[in-house]
Amino acid sequence: MKTNVTEKGQWGREIEVEVEASRVEKELDKALRKYQRQLEIPGFRKGKVPLKVVKSRFGESIRGEVIGDLLPALLEEATREAGLVPAAPPQIAKLDHEPGGDLTFTATLDIWPEIEVEHYEKLDATRMVHEVADEEITEQLEELRRRQATEQAVERPLEKGDVLIADLQRLDEGGVPVIGERFEERYFLIGDENAPSPEFEEGLVGMSAGEERKVSFAYREDLPNEELAGKTEHFDVTAREVRERSLPELDDEFAKDVGEQFQTMAEVREHISNQIQERWSYMAEQRLRSDLVGQLIEKNEFELPESMVENYLKSMKREQQAQGQAQGQAQGQAQGQAHDHDHDHDHDHDHDHDHDHDSEHTDEEREQAVRRLKSFLLIEGVRKQAKVEVTDEEFETFAAERAEQGGIKLEEMQRSGRVDDLRRELEEKKVFDLLGEKAKIKEEKV
Repeated sequence: MKTNVTEKGQWGREIEVEVEASRVEKELDKALRKYQRQLEIPGFRKGKVPLKVVKSRFGESIRGEVIGDLLPALLEEATREAGLVPAAPPQIAKLDHEPGGDLTFTATLDIWPEIEVEHYEKLDATRMVHEVADEEITEQLEELRRRQATEQAVERPLEKGDVLIADLQRLDEGGVPVIGERFEERYFLIGDENAPSPEFEEGLVGMSAGEERKVSFAYREDLPNEELAGKTEHFDVTAREVRERSLPELDDEFAKDVGEQFQTMAEVREHISNQIQERWSYMAEQRLRSDLVGQLIEKNEFELPESMVENYLKSMKREQQAQGQAQGQAQGQAQGQAHDHDHDHDHDHDHDHDHDHDSEHTDEEREQAVRRLKSFLLIEGVRKQAKVEVTDEEFETFAAERAEQGGIKLEEMQRSGRVDDLRRELEEKKVFDLLGEKAKIKEEKV
């Protein structure tokens, strides 16, 4: 194989490739013989058709298939031999091949940028520092109490904090029942701060089991569902059952119910405090990294290959669509369980309009793609320039920690094919540690 590379701008390259005839003919001969073994033609037994007959009748089409199958491997070999790392799949611009002759083709591509990073030892950044307050711990404890609340049917009017099991019939503006809009045995926690309509729940207070009441209300203006936000509704509500919720005491017995690893409330409080601190530490680290990368981008101006950006945008779009489908299913189930009077109204409306323009990308998406790609290239550039390396011992320790966090054995993680990703993650961490050590960092309490 012979290659010749021509520069086309900063990152563009054109590569001319010449593949010797013997290599092509060898592959063609293999394909012809494979086809011969499968071929059935009148006058010949299966697999006994003479090779020259196969070649004369099907040679050209088989030749096209062989070259088409060869091209991806030839492209990869040619770019590797030429020392090129494509930023996106190369495109065949020209191809020429005559029977018995050499195969020649030309491909265009953008190469992966190699960035010489400047000023990475002169950065300024801010690190968030947070001290866990008692109020934060108390808030988490109250949430745990609410999750472990018990419910008991009572024969008294509904109060705030109670649960109501009720049947609902939607009414039109004139108070006439809307056909097909009846919902039975719906669950409502009265006083829930996340309720779609506090007015609706206030209108239920005072009801007793068996009582029927007409309720008119408006949904919250800040409801995420724009079709429901601020809208007025009318329902005929029939109370089936009033339940009183009892919250457990915050004592050592409660601590044991929270988890088998706890024996006292002091241990639970310490655990909650540690979790809150870990979340803040993670956010602080991410904010610091973003700050450092932002400065690197500002101090190192360079353009990205357009094909690289487009390729990344397509990948982003595929990920967003997959995540959106999964999240949409989960949210639909959760909303249906929590507040059916909200979900039931909304289920007839399609809100997935984004798929009509899968091939288009917003300016915001493009900016995000450019920032991510530049971040990667700059961090990789610092790693090479500063000669940041990960030792086998460092990697084994890091991988073991990740396996423990994921609740799996180290051997399973190694078999999962994530080894390269983990090594890259650790390399990136060491680069950010280096940047942090060299930067002027001031602390900001939050």
